Amino acid sequence: MVNVGIVILNYVSYDVTINCVEWFKKQNSTNVKTKIIIVDNDSPNNSFNILKEKFQEEKDVKVVKTDHNLGFANGNNYGYKKLLEFMSPDFVIVSNSDAYVEKPGLYEWIEEEYDKYKFGVLGPAIFSVNGNFYQSPINNFSKNMKEIKRYKNELKIGIVKSYIKKLLKLSTQQKIDVWDNPYYKDYHMDKTLHGAFQVFSKKYFDYYDLPYDSNTFLYMEEYILRLRCEKYNLPMVYSPKYEVKHLQAVSTNRVTKTNSARMLFKRKHMLQSLNAYVKFLENNFD
Repeated sequence: MVNVGIVILNYVSYDVTINCVEWFKKQNSTNVKTKIIIVDNDSPNNSFNILKEKFQEEKDVKVVKTDHNLGFANGNNYGYKKLLEFMSPDFVIVSNSDAYVEKPGLYEWIEEEYDKYKFGVLGPAIFSVNGNFYQSPINNFSKNMKEIKRYKNELKIGIVKSYIKKLLKLSTQQKIDVWDNPYYKDYHMDKTLHGAFQVFSKKYFDYYDLPYDSNTFLYMEEYILRLRCEKYNLPMVYSPKYEVKHLQAVSTNRVTKTNSARMLFKRKHMLQSLNAYVKFLENNFD
């Protein structure tokens, strides 16, 4: 019997989270035992109570709530710690609430890829429904400190511009982030996995107590995860054999109503996360 734990972080968009859970429940395997932990990240609406009532009769679905908004990394870390109260997982899936596993054979895919690669972290093809492109894999973030410093300065300038636009109530239409991805059709072990859907093996947790570095709130978690795997030569595997549908930026767009507010939010947290990336880089790599 293979134990698979699933952590889903909810913020505001309980309807999307319910659909996510229902897709997981459709994945069948006689050799797999699952436990789903839904973490409501202190949503300012009635998400927790709605989710709690919806899944109260489901023995393999547990709904928990944080005391305050922990962000992406720490919210999922919280869910992983709760998961350990119910099972000793062989694999842990960390899924965005707006990522849907519509294709059958999820658990078989995980086992097959582990048998082949003994991965630390595994990622599927992730198709953005709203952006109409494949999000994973992505290029690794630079380790060059001059490039990082230049990007940090660009973020600081961008933050000032976003503040001005917000104060003057200047805004443009919100846009989905889209980037060129020529890599999604092939296997890769030298690139970064998109954070919307990641599979951690037991091997990864031999080296780390929690899935993510705790020094970020939002953004760049996958780049730091790449460094974490590189530190101990843990294979980070991108496999196009399985595909996940991703709605992309549902919770952020529901909370931040204008593009200027959204960009300010993103740039501020990107700067915080970039500092965490630099800290890990300096402490672990020459």
